Amino acid sequence: MLMNFMNVALVLVLQVLLAIAIHTSADESFDVRQYLSTVMRYGIVKDISDDSFVPSQNLDQCTPIHLNLVARHGTRAPTKKRIRELEALAGRLEVLVRDAKEQKQSLDKIPAWLRGWSSPWKGKRTGGELISEGEDKLYHLGVRVREQFPDLFSEEYHSDIYSIKATQVPRASASAVAFGMGLFSGKGKLGPGGHRAFAVTSDIVLRFHDCCQSYKAFRKSQEPTVKKLKEPTLDEISHELVRRYGLNFTKQDVSSLWFLCKQEASLLNITNQACSLFSPAEVLTGKVGTEFVIKFLCWNMLLEDVIQSMEQAIKAKEGYAPGSFEKARSRLRFAHAETLLHFSCLIGLALGESGFTGCDVHASNLKEGCNSSDSCPFEAFKKRIVVPHLKQDYNALCNVNYERKEKGSAPTASVIDARLLLTDNIRVMNL
Repeated sequence: MLMNFMNVALVLVLQVLLAIAIHTSADESFDVRQYLSTVMRYGIVKDISDDSFVPSQNLDQCTPIHLNLVARHGTRAPTKKRIRELEALAGRLEVLVRDAKEQKQSLDKIPAWLRGWSSPWKGKRTGGELISEGEDKLYHLGVRVREQFPDLFSEEYHSDIYSIKATQVPRASASAVAFGMGLFSGKGKLGPGGHRAFAVTSDIVLRFHDCCQSYKAFRKSQEPTVKKLKEPTLDEISHELVRRYGLNFTKQDVSSLWFLCKQEASLLNITNQACSLFSPAEVLTGKVGTEFVIKFLCWNMLLEDVIQSMEQAIKAKEGYAPGSFEKARSRLRFAHAETLLHFSCLIGLALGESGFTGCDVHASNLKEGCNSSDSCPFEAFKKRIVVPHLKQDYNALCNVNYERKEKGSAPTASVIDARLLLTDNIRVMNL
């Protein structure tokens, strides 16, 4: 469709705001923040990356004409459920230390911070909201996007030109607002920053795990299987922590301590308390990461929307749709980790040792379609990756036979597509 792929590029940006997993060597200090996946703030991780990613050399010869952005919401506070879990953990740690004292065990092995620890979120009645660090991250992401693609964002704002969508969850829409403030800063007349108003519309499909009935039913049915997958990992870590610190940790204690580690590192920039309980080997090998199983590829509607917007941009650029080019400048979406992880697998961003990892079921797609490159001719991308996936219908995947599954019957082959085994430790690149 394009006469010269080297001169005109369609820019598909899957902005997966995950931590970059960096290989460390014996003479380098271990920083757990490199391995905390979606919870880690980009601003912290980008300063400790090893710059191992080398983009394709031919990208300098490309002219972006369209931007598709799929971004995770910014850093959030713990949910109310997790806040209660951390308060329960505080009580549990108090009991463990007291038991050790009553049994006249040596307290030398017990970390000092653990004695008398209380949750930083104790008494908090709300949770899950976008915090100031998350706002800052998305704001500056918007600034960087405009700096990187100045020609794409040179037009006067209009909702048809720069479409911004988010899920119905407040932290996602708030992230879209923060991003837009950075993207359009200085473009308006509101306040000293020259801000302007812009529209953020809701897209429920970006949070398919809430609206896809087949997925919800199947995930519930798989809870025992997922729990069984966790058991060996939690058993091994629990036994090791008991030996290491002399406290009778349970598997639930270990799970809560790992969650506390992620919250302290990402929200409070503390890595010498809960995170220090786990050895680098345990983190690097993914022993602490929770595995989960997904059997539905329900991102076809999002993939189809991405491809349609690209095709519209190409047609407008080539003169087939006069006057419509501006409407195809960008589509900006703000969602959740569940959106990004699964969509990245769907489009085949799984390159093994040289790039994206975690979804090997699609690794061959990208290698065959793009020759193991991070840039890909649009028609090759459609043929190798898009067309096979679009054979599946979203409505069929999510709604067909749902009544049967509600009655306890097994999902049919037409609904179940593939099994993706992911872990918390997924290495990706950030914008």
